[in-house]
Amino acid sequence: MEIRLCHKEDARSMMELENLVWTKGTTPAEIHFESEAEFLEKNPPGSKAVAVIDGKVAGILGYHAPHTLKAVQHVLELDIAVHPDYQKQGIAGQLMNFLKEMAQKNGIKKLQLRVLSTNEKAIRFYQKNGFHKEGVLEKQFLLDGAYVDDIFMAYFL
Repeated sequence: MEIRLCHKEDARSMMELENLVWTKGTTPAEIHFESEAEFLEKNPPGSKAVAVIDGKVAGILGYHAPHTLKAVQHVLELDIAVHPDYQKQGIAGQLMNFLKEMAQKNGIKKLQLRVLSTNEKAIRFYQKNGFHKEGVLEKQFLLDGAYVDDIFMAYFL
């Protein structure tokens, strides 16, 4: 397995993975890309870390500054997805370690994320990787007729 920043050639594989994993169970707004061009417009080369196995993207870790304010440039917000065929193989943890190392080298002091309260598997993964709950927006989303909390989690470098 190779972990690196994404290339233009990864777009098709990344798009397929994101279309597969970003569902009502993992995000309040389903994410779906129709074309590689649309995907690359929102996700240019180098904008995400990828785990590649046999030429196929098995995992993606996106990261960006949460705001354009200079006062929060020490913070990165992240999202992570692993193809179901490759889950429980340590890929997400290796992607997370890659980001932590890269962030530290670039003076980042805090990693943050948002996760649906119903996504217990993701919450356990984040806690296992040193993240803690910073806050909760209660009943933030109405998904399939049920209210779901939005949990904010953080990791300090």
